[in-house]
Amino acid sequence: MSTDDLRTAHERDAPDPSSVAPASAEPPAHITDEDRRRRLRPWAIAGGTVVALVTGTVALSYTPVFGARAVEVEGEERLAPRQVMRLAGVDRGTNVFHLDTALAESRLEAEPWILDATVATRLPGTITISVRERTPVLILVTDETRRLVAGDGTELGRAPRGSAFPEVTVTPGSTIGRTEIGAASEVVQAMPPELRARIDSITVSEDGTISLVVDGDVEVRYGAVRDTTAKSQALRAILRYADEEGRGLLSVDLSAAAAPTARFVGSQQPVSVPDPSADVPASVDGTEDDAQESPSPSP
Repeated sequence: MSTDDLRTAHERDAPDPSSVAPASAEPPAHITDEDRRRRLRPWAIAGGTVVALVTGTVALSYTPVFGARAVEVEGEERLAPRQVMRLAGVDRGTNVFHLDTALAESRLEAEPWILDATVATRLPGTITISVRERTPVLILVTDETRRLVAGDGTELGRAPRGSAFPEVTVTPGSTIGRTEIGAASEVVQAMPPELRARIDSITVSEDGTISLVVDGDVEVRYGAVRDTTAKSQALRAILRYADEEGRGLLSVDLSAAAAPTARFVGSQQPVSVPDPSADVPASVDGTEDDAQESPSPSP
């Protein structure tokens, strides 16, 4: 075979250059898509798993698994536990997971008897309600109605028969509002329980001054609502002295807390009584005396 024939045969057997893909050419499209799907498949599976878990958890949170099996009520005194639960809008079976505790607390504190409230949850099925109730200190008498009043002036509703609290009234032509009620409450709250129990009524004048009736018929001019602790001590000391000495008491003037006066049965004029905090004993007529012969009022 000649050289020309060999060359021709070699050229015939050699691959066509146009049919050979360059080394740097992109792989076929179907290979690229398959490879991409293979790489993304784990992420898709993970994402689907997360969505399924979240969806399942949300769905589970609305099932009876999270229904309240125990509702604990603490701090109630006058309100019954069922009343507290009803006010909070919760009951056995209430969904603990989704309970809006702030809304439940605001519902409770809208009740006049409840000063403040805390609602807490404990998964899977416990709700705890803690309340602090207001304490009545007065009975407000207006238009033939008698309503209990707390120390901060909040009206608590009709006073039950036999309620043993001082009654608050206003002088004719005057009106009574939260300010006046608050003033009367401040006077009462400064008194110890044994003295408070002897107050029958409190009258608030238009100018804001206070007068009391003690032990049924003893008139007490209290004056402005200031020096409440000192006035409380003075009144307690005068009443104690009258009790111990068996002297009938007609009236007391506490308007000057440091110089209270009292009028006893058989006395034409009020007489000075010592300041309960004073160290020097004196008789109720203002003259120096032996404390053993004429004991001075003591707080």
